[in-house]
Amino acid sequence: MLSITVSNRRQKNETNRAIICFFNENTGEYKVIKENVLPDNLIDTEKYKPFGCYPKGEFLFVANHDKLIKLDRKGEYVSHITLNNFENPHQIIVTDDVKCFTNTDKDLIELTYTDLKELPTKDKKYVIDIKTLDNVKNDLYAGPYLLKDDNHHVNSLCLNDNKIYFCLHNRGSKPSQYFYIDLLTEQIHHICDYGNSSHNCEIEGDFLYTLNTREACLACINLKTGKGWETKLVDEGAEDYLKIDRADYFLRGLVLTKNHFIIGASLTNTNANNGNSQILFVDRETKKIVNRYDIEGYNCVNDIKQLYETEEIDLEKYLP
Repeated sequence: MLSITVSNRRQKNETNRAIICFFNENTGEYKVIKENVLPDNLIDTEKYKPFGCYPKGEFLFVANHDKLIKLDRKGEYVSHITLNNFENPHQIIVTDDVKCFTNTDKDLIELTYTDLKELPTKDKKYVIDIKTLDNVKNDLYAGPYLLKDDNHHVNSLCLNDNKIYFCLHNRGSKPSQYFYIDLLTEQIHHICDYGNSSHNCEIEGDFLYTLNTREACLACINLKTGKGWETKLVDEGAEDYLKIDRADYFLRGLVLTKNHFIIGASLTNTNANNGNSQILFVDRETKKIVNRYDIEGYNCVNDIKQLYETEEIDLEKYLP
C-alpha cells in the first residue's frame, strides 16, 4: 500500500487537494482518503498543498506549507506542529532519531537528530545552507536564512545507514547534484552531478535511483563510482509514441519494490490525458512501463511513500 500526495497546479481550491492511498498494484485500485488533511478552521486555501509524506509506525506525517501534520493510517487528523519560517517544504523524514525537512523556498535543510555517539544521548540541530553547504549550528534561521532564495530547489531526501541523501534540482541552470550527510561524522559529501531538474533519491545497496525529470528518464547512480545510467520510459510492447513525453508529463515520486519502480507522472501540459496525472509501474528487469493508472481529477503527484507491502494487506481494514 502506498500513500500519495497530489494536488492541482495553479489552482487554489482546497477541494482539489487530497491524500490518496493507492492500494493494489494489480488493479490500480485507489481511494481518496482525505480531501483536507487539516481541520476546516486551519485551512488556508492560498497555502494549502500537502507535499512530502512519511510513514512512521501507525501514523503518516505530511508536510503542508508551514505545518507538519500527523494523521492516522486512515487519513484522520491527529495533530500538527508549525514549522517556523517554512513556506514550501518538499520531502521530509520523520523517525524516532531523525527529523529532517527540506525548506525548499529558502534553499535550506533543517535537521534534528539524536547523537548516538554520546551518552547520555542528546539531540543536535543543524541548518544546512545549500548555497554554501555549511553546517550552521544552534543559530537557526538567523539573518539571511529568513530570505526566500529558491535557486537550487532542494527537493528530495532519503535516510539510509546513518546517512541522509539529498538532491538539488537546480532549476535547469546546471545539472542536478547529489550529496549525503553522514550523521556519524557530521560531514557533507558530494556524490556527483547528474541529470537535469531531477527529483527523488532512493537507495538500494550501492545504488541511488532517481528521476531525470527534464529528460523523462529513470536513472541509477553507482555510489562508489558516481557513474550512472538512465532509460526513457516507454510502454512495454508499444511504439515509441506511447512513451512518457516531457512535453506532457514531468516525473516526480519514486518507490522501489521487488518487481517494480513506481513513479509519479504529473502533467506539464494540463490539457493532456484529460487533466489526470498518472502512477506508472515500471518492470525492474525490462525497464518498460507495464501499467499506468490515472489519478482522476488531479494533475500533480507530489510524493509517494510505501506504507506496507501491497500483497500482504487486508485492504478493507484501511478503508475509512
